[in-house]
Amino acid sequence: MEWCNGRPPKWIAFDAVGTLIFADPPVHLAYYRIGRKHGSQARPEEILHRFRTALARRAAEAPLDVAVAEAGQVAPRPRRQWERQFWRGVVDEVLPDAADRDGCFEELFAHFAQPTAWQCFADVDEAFEEALRRECRLAIASNFDARLHAVCDGLEPLRNLERRVISSEVGARKPQPEFYQALLEACGCTAEELVFVGDDPENDVVAPRELGIRSVHLDRSGAAQSAIQSLADLWAG
Repeated sequence: MEWCNGRPPKWIAFDAVGTLIFADPPVHLAYYRIGRKHGSQARPEEILHRFRTALARRAAEAPLDVAVAEAGQVAPRPRRQWERQFWRGVVDEVLPDAADRDGCFEELFAHFAQPTAWQCFADVDEAFEEALRRECRLAIASNFDARLHAVCDGLEPLRNLERRVISSEVGARKPQPEFYQALLEACGCTAEELVFVGDDPENDVVAPRELGIRSVHLDRSGAAQSAIQSLADLWAG
């Protein structure tokens, strides 16, 4: 365990999508199926490209606490409202030809709040058991939104994670340092006592390291030479 540097962590925090869970069916196929119900003729390959583009652009352009001016005052937009507006924009970009755009958005938003829309990767249970055996406490920290609570409650391996840190609830998104500060506060630990595991090189690896948090890159494809390919590899060596 080179990532331990001889010092076992008190906490291990995991990213959610791509690290612990994956959409089943895949996101673009869910958009395709629901989009067709609401009149869209977009093909799965179009949807996949549009989704990736829309998600990346909107995440980069819109900080989480979007400020709005009211009567000369600046106030943060309510976070639940921001979540819905963010995803409504994504859906409108991905499925612009849906005849019933309101209904399409509402069905998609509800779909991804259901635990049945997600599965845990096969290595999650064993990795958690080994972490607990080594007296590591566990957290999940994600740029998902409040729907992640329902997903965690409905997936047995995730139900008993001690801490859930969600960007829309803490007012910062990965890779912002404020997100990781919120994670440290939630865990009540120092940077040296935490290890972060995730699949995004910038959000989950570089960003926490800049705050002194040890991080592990998970690349299930095996393409990244410095990454682990499975959560089981956390305990190798």
